[in-house]
Amino acid sequence: MYVRYVYKLYDLHMAAENHTEAAFTLKLHASLMSWSDQLLPEMADSRWPEQCEWQRKEAIYHKIIGEFNRGKVLLSAPPPHLQ
Repeated sequence: MYVRYVYKLYDLHMAAENHTEAAFTLKLHASLMSWSDQLLPEMADSRWPEQCEWQRKEAIYHKIIGEFNRGKVLLSAPPPHLQ
């Protein structure tokens, strides 16, 4: 149930284009996981397929890195009226 709410918060941040906050939200999910070979089922909302726990954690970290990068780009971009 906790993970479901983490992703609801993630979706809200993404809708508002708060990429840095979205990345920190994904870290909440990643912090619950280990690097084990345990097979995890597909998530109910089909966000993640059936995969080993370490594969899912790695994929989440890749997504976190991408959102941090997008957040930095948005923060360093000039305001639209100056472009």
